[in-house]
Amino acid sequence: MPSRPILPGIRAILVFAFNLLGDSICRLAAIKAARQTYPGSRVIAVADPRYREVFDGQPFINEVWTTDRRGGRRKQLRAWLRLAGQARRLRPELVLDLYGSKRTAALSRLSGARWRAGIYRDGRSGWYNLRASAPLPRGGHIIEQMNWAVAAAGIAGEFRYVPMAVTDGDRAAARRALAEVGLGDPDRLVLLNPSARVEAKRWPAERFGMLGMRLGLRCAVITAPGDDGLTQRVVAASDGGAVALPALGIKQLAALAEMARVVVTGDTGVLHLATAMGTPSVILAGPTDPRLVEYPGVRQVALFHRDACAHWRGEEQCADYNECAKRRCIDAITMEEVGEAVRGLL
Repeated sequence: MPSRPILPGIRAILVFAFNLLGDSICRLAAIKAARQTYPGSRVIAVADPRYREVFDGQPFINEVWTTDRRGGRRKQLRAWLRLAGQARRLRPELVLDLYGSKRTAALSRLSGARWRAGIYRDGRSGWYNLRASAPLPRGGHIIEQMNWAVAAAGIAGEFRYVPMAVTDGDRAAARRALAEVGLGDPDRLVLLNPSARVEAKRWPAERFGMLGMRLGLRCAVITAPGDDGLTQRVVAASDGGAVALPALGIKQLAALAEMARVVVTGDTGVLHLATAMGTPSVILAGPTDPRLVEYPGVRQVALFHRDACAHWRGEEQCADYNECAKRRCIDAITMEEVGEAVRGLL
């Protein structure tokens, strides 16, 4: 959508960029566009501490604040009050709320910022005095939704992923991790990501393992925090065709994705990480409509069987995917079609 006129006197921009790994990555394009629109401004991103690495080192972000939204009510209240105090002391001229919760909408107002724009739902548009002239795009990519949010502040974002700010040290750490599991040469490296926060997005571990066995390539299994058992199940089913990687930081994982020829993953943060680093991917879409995650700037194959589940409702994503126990969408994806997709991307 077209952006509005440039705002005057913008010296500090506060961006609420909370969310999980993939969503955090998809916020970078809008933040970069904000800095390009207001080149003399100081940009502060507020992030979840687990995903701070997404924002650290980016040349268009001056400072990263973190607020942990986990824990009991008292802990959360203290964290939000502390953030409100920081925002008041900063006195930004512009707040961009790319999270769009009731709390961040209220903090946008409490910050004292003259201009406030963001994603608004459920009647929260009153907290912002810059509002989009067109409806939020339905069925669009997350990056497009973020660009919609900032357009009201005169910011014209591009539908483009921003790579992680990976250092030579991160690349060296990734190479060491490969060497530790006997993959010193990353040529023809295929990364397998069996983990997903939502169970309905997890392709069976045994199929991941058998895929590694049948591909006959250098297959390495990504280990997500707390998912060591899942990784071991994949390795056991591979009969030596895949090895388990140690737990890695976000930037080290980005460096590893940069080396890989293909990443096989569901709709998770690893998919967005691989895309940001320009690595081809096989997307095990499961209950997610591929239109929400596909990106034309990188080679991808999305495997999606919408007709596998009679309970599908809606145009964008299954309404029940967070609670679905049937797993019909993800289980309908066969090992043969995944293997064919991987070989087609090599």
